Amino acid sequence: MERSMMIERLSAGGAGESSVLDGFELCRAAEFDVFRDSLNGVFYPAKVEPTGGDGTLRHSRLSATELSHLTLGFVRFGTETALDPGALGAYHVNVALSGAVESLCGTQRVVARPGVAAVFTPREHTYLPRWGADAGQLCIKIDRRALESELEAMIGRPVSSSVRFALGFDLTGPAGRSWLAVVRLLLADLETERSLGRRFTGHREQLERLVISSLLRAQPHDFLEELRDDRRPVRSRTVKRVVDAVDAAPERPWTLTSLAETAGVGGRRLQQGFREQMGMSPMVYLRVVRLERVHRDLAAGVGSVTDVAFRWGFTHPGRFADAYRERFGHAPSETLRRARG
Repeated sequence: MERSMMIERLSAGGAGESSVLDGFELCRAAEFDVFRDSLNGVFYPAKVEPTGGDGTLRHSRLSATELSHLTLGFVRFGTETALDPGALGAYHVNVALSGAVESLCGTQRVVARPGVAAVFTPREHTYLPRWGADAGQLCIKIDRRALESELEAMIGRPVSSSVRFALGFDLTGPAGRSWLAVVRLLLADLETERSLGRRFTGHREQLERLVISSLLRAQPHDFLEELRDDRRPVRSRTVKRVVDAVDAAPERPWTLTSLAETAGVGGRRLQQGFREQMGMSPMVYLRVVRLERVHRDLAAGVGSVTDVAFRWGFTHPGRFADAYRERFGHAPSETLRRARG
């Protein structure tokens, strides 16, 4: 009973999965190749194969819309299917509205079904060996940088690595129901053509960020304990001096020795203070700040990748490109191309 009510609440109109994103339909009862290509175009390039029946998609439906920070989609194949998208490069939640989908991410495994969602992380291999013929899922792709920026704002410091979520997400408990209510709020706002979310980007983005921040609070991950402590960490004078100096001039040729001199302590003590209060070393913090400045300039279409990277203190192009891709999930040239295109 609880799960049935949950699905009805999610569907905004109370009509079950048939109403989810109904106004954003891309294809229905299509040939398998057409359906697969449309799905991959919306979400990720994946190997998608029918594993049951004759592969005819008489009951398939794909609806999707791309927002600022999220891509929302409803996916039903109508035949048993296997998907192998590999490492997604984004955060992703699949909310099963009917049927069951066997879901793996790295070493974790869960069967997504009504009442149990699956939360995938960017770097670990994602594999769905069995998407049931009767399974329909609300699929939520979350921009990697949007989620990590939200987390940084919530804990009051930069994050130097991606967030690793637990794969199985209980939607029948208080936290899961609360997150689902926020998702329903966004879906309901998208249903009406003249709604605030459809008319005002800023309003819709607030709802998107609420979906992200609620997920960070509701689902276990490796930053959750820090997040649950609402008290912002008090930085010592030592750490604050270095943070202020790096934030003011990250392009300077800083070394651990020069940062320690700025703080007035030895290098070992500075490193210990940074790990305790910032969760990273001072040199990693320097790299994070530099990468953010590069990203800001490239997103504004300023200069070439090489010039911008050099301006902010990166002198080794190969290492810079690897660090940028690790933090933002794509190459620096892609950021610049999007800004100009």
